[in-house]
Amino acid sequence: MQTAVLNIDGMNGEDCADKITELLRGMDGVSDVRVSLLDGLASVQLDESRVSPRMLTMGLAAAGYPSAPRVEQAGGCCGGCCGGGN
Repeated sequence: MQTAVLNIDGMNGEDCADKITELLRGMDGVSDVRVSLLDGLASVQLDESRVSPRMLTMGLAAAGYPSAPRVEQAGGCCGGCCGGGN
């Protein structure tokens, strides 16, 4: 299992966050989804043999939510040193 964190554009409210959660959960190979409306992020547990972060972003883009995998900072974490930052 792998965790992918996606930056998501266009989340304007809880309805959007709920729709994004449903879309991601409905993808083959996704086991857990957590969406943060405040941060504009989705954290997704996925089986990398069945789905990739790129496939997740393509599915979201098709639904009108442009997204991109979050780039990790040098040092291997999210840049929160090391309070989580997510």
